[in-house]
Amino acid sequence: MKLFETMINHKINKIQAHELQSIAGQHGVSLTQKDAHSISRILVGRNINVFDSVQRKNVLNEIAEIAGPSTANQIAKLFTQLTANF
Repeated sequence: MKLFETMINHKINKIQAHELQSIAGQHGVSLTQKDAHSISRILVGRNINVFDSVQRKNVLNEIAEIAGPSTANQIAKLFTQLTANF
């Protein structure tokens, strides 16, 4: 795995709600504070590889169950933007 991929995965697996909300905003994805908090609880400590399509799909399904499909689609958009160049 490339260094940058490792850095992105590390950040996602340690992300706090306010950081997620900020990064999402920078990429044109709007998240409520409640959704950001729920999503960060799903991501933190899981060692998810967002570059792996199966792991990404599984975590997006979990996000959809908790925050709704619209929010999961926005997070999918964010993951795509973060991983598109690699």
